[in-house]
Amino acid sequence: MGTIDSAWFYDKLAEKGSSLRDMARFMELDPSAVSRMLNGERKMSAEEQDRISAFLGLDLNEVAAHRRGEMAGLSESKQAAYELRLPPPERPVKMFTEADIIYKDGKRWMEKDDGTLIELHPAYGCMKGTMTTPPDLDLTAPVDPDWGKVYEDD
Repeated sequence: MGTIDSAWFYDKLAEKGSSLRDMARFMELDPSAVSRMLNGERKMSAEEQDRISAFLGLDLNEVAAHRRGEMAGLSESKQAAYELRLPPPERPVKMFTEADIIYKDGKRWMEKDDGTLIELHPAYGCMKGTMTTPPDLDLTAPVDPDWGKVYEDD
């Protein structure tokens, strides 16, 4: 197991403009305990790791990687160090509604973002109004309380 990447944690504190005492106060720990933890004299618990991630406003995986001090993973000695790459944020998907339908030449169309028209399939909207859900129905509740029961209780 690697040792903690102390320099990275202190750099992140400096970038945030905070001190070790600020982080200790946030974590409800003694500053000397946080200092020993960041210097590798004391192990960091998972809960402390979570709190540091929240305090610094960083991804938990990134904090965990620097906690272990192992940025290369299962690397060989000449392999480049691991670089954490987060997935790009998801763009919100625009959902079409009935108000978006364009009636033209006896057909139904929808307009894409670039202005081109897409003809809707004849089955689009054919199920509308065929099913209603009562307001008191909990769709998350199990239908059969004995579902998955393997044996009878005696």
